[in-house]
Amino acid sequence: MLLEPLPVVRAVAVFGVGHVGLELARVLARQDLDLHLIDSRLDLLAEERLDVLADAVAQVHVHHRPLLPEEVLADLPRGTHVLIMTHDHAEDAALCDAALRTTHLGSIGLIGSAAKWVRFRKRLATEGGHDEAAIDRIKTPIGLADITGKEPATIAVSVAADLLRTFETEGN
Repeated sequence: MLLEPLPVVRAVAVFGVGHVGLELARVLARQDLDLHLIDSRLDLLAEERLDVLADAVAQVHVHHRPLLPEEVLADLPRGTHVLIMTHDHAEDAALCDAALRTTHLGSIGLIGSAAKWVRFRKRLATEGGHDEAAIDRIKTPIGLADITGKEPATIAVSVAADLLRTFETEGN
């Protein structure tokens, strides 16, 4: 019997393809990975808008889920890294709760302010029933702390660099 190890393709799911999400997709699309783009707004997933990904190295998968974008979580490959950056705080909260309940995921990141995270932590504990250890799986803010720019492309590069650092850590 001859065994040959097969390389595992990394997977990233970006929930929310607004200004920052699209810029992040542009950066990540140049990596060898499965890139899942999920949004509840159909217009943000329009082919002409996503044409900026035409030269992608990544395998890009587009998911439109108008009512329950968190349904996509169960179908993502094992170890998928999830980045939550939708246009809606309620949608972000539902995704955080669902991501914590989905046991096969990799890292979970949430874009947002410290005040948003305080509210989310409380809600995840009281309404969601998650313990502190589970809640601590969510990293927020996402990105490199020493890159403080607020432009969508700057945020996207920071988030991508932080995610690539996570990939490197996993490989060791």
